[in-house]
Amino acid sequence: MATGTTQPIASQLSPDGLIAVTWIGVGLGVLFVSIRLAIRLSRLKRLYPDDYFVLVALAFLITNAVLQTLQTPHLYYTALTPRGPEIADHAVLYKKYEFAIIGIFWSVLWSIKGSFLALFWMITQGLPRYIWAWWVVAGFVVSSYIVCWLLSALNCHPPSEYFKLGGCGQPIDKHTSFISICFSTAVDIATDVMIMGIGVTIVCGTRINRRERLSLGVIFSLGIIIVAAAVVRAIQISGKAYTDMAGVAIWSVAESSISVIIGCLPPFKIFLSRHPSFAPYTSGSAGPYLQSGASSTPAKPHVWSDTPPPQRRLYQNLDFELHSRNTDIVGGAGARVNRNATLPRESVDSGRPGEIRMVKEFSVITTR
Repeated sequence: MATGTTQPIASQLSPDGLIAVTWIGVGLGVLFVSIRLAIRLSRLKRLYPDDYFVLVALAFLITNAVLQTLQTPHLYYTALTPRGPEIADHAVLYKKYEFAIIGIFWSVLWSIKGSFLALFWMITQGLPRYIWAWWVVAGFVVSSYIVCWLLSALNCHPPSEYFKLGGCGQPIDKHTSFISICFSTAVDIATDVMIMGIGVTIVCGTRINRRERLSLGVIFSLGIIIVAAAVVRAIQISGKAYTDMAGVAIWSVAESSISVIIGCLPPFKIFLSRHPSFAPYTSGSAGPYLQSGASSTPAKPHVWSDTPPPQRRLYQNLDFELHSRNTDIVGGAGARVNRNATLPRESVDSGRPGEIRMVKEFSVITTR
């Protein structure tokens, strides 16, 4: 068992300090999730699957904080008083909490991955080459999550010694723990990169202006921050699971909190737009649309009902997050769409196969 001199974080940070850091991370997560939901409900009037994944991640984050709070007294007693009279009870309780905390930690990260996958699923409907890529990534994400749980359970030899005093202290256990950390970090990074690849590929294949492309590229590339946090955590805790227990807890709280915050940012794309004011517009097809009422770009007479159904669904799914900017709407209580206007054929058929395009202009005629 480790001695107090080999527990640098526990020696410098008090138990109350560790608990405070844990709940500060939760507070930031709650704040960003609340803002995300406020944006979605105010603009789209409902929540979508990616929002529910974020809520699940927040629930796991809060659960993790509760368990971390309950575990902290046992962590500090085990770390700083390894030969104390009550070490048996504290060490066993520490291990039980730690097993649950590790699993919930991965659940936070993988819930955020699920949120991004849910978002990209709505966007890629009708695009076979993106859908098969989505299924490959989703399958890898699910399988890697299961393997992380299995490795966590098999760290101890034999597994029956996991919750016993003195168990999991053999050299092979420490070696297995190191392998488990390396594997889980590797698949965590790999899945983040694969998910980002889907988003960036979609943006690169979309006909939007440079500003929109840049803002969406930034949003979909934010996973790099999660990757950086995972790398830092792995470096900080590798080989220290037994000698820096509080350090492992701190870095796990940091990465999970950062993951939730990053997962909340896609709807924040509206703050990067050129025109901040929007008006909801409901087309003849189901699905959310947000149009700008501040654009001064001359509009061509395009009619949504004239767009072929397959492309209509594709444009809808894409515009769910892109929020078309170049729409001109002429207000009036009796406004109606001019259904005699036609969509130029070259604007529909001129795109390359599999290319994502947006319906950006509408014609609305006002009658008095």
